Amino acid sequence: MSDPILGQILNQLQQMDKRFDSIDGHLGKIDHRLDTMEERLGAVESRLDTVDDRLNTMESRLDTIEEQTKNIPLLQQAVLETLTVTKRLDASQSASERKVTTELNTHQHSIDILNRRQLRMEADIETLKSR
Repeated sequence: MSDPILGQILNQLQQMDKRFDSIDGHLGKIDHRLDTMEERLGAVESRLDTVDDRLNTMESRLDTIEEQTKNIPLLQQAVLETLTVTKRLDASQSASERKVTTELNTHQHSIDILNRRQLRMEADIETLKSR
């Protein structure tokens, strides 16, 4: 081959080498950008993991709240039933107290009558003794 052809081939190879160097530079920049994006994606994934953990905690808390609030209607019913029973007991106690008071008054009256009779009898006995 002749020198001019070899010169042209060498010239084209040098141009190709420059192009490859340019392409290598661009690929290096792309690699750097990809590395930066991977770091950012890693940070985003970390944040998403944190958010996911928080959501799991909130779901757990909500489950606990739901479990604890299931019994509220039953507790309300129990309180209302207890209130009804308490009212009936109060009414019954009042009636019992009136009955007991009435019986005590009757007994007291009977005792008073017996005391008067006893006093009369004692007086009669004293009168009879003195004669």
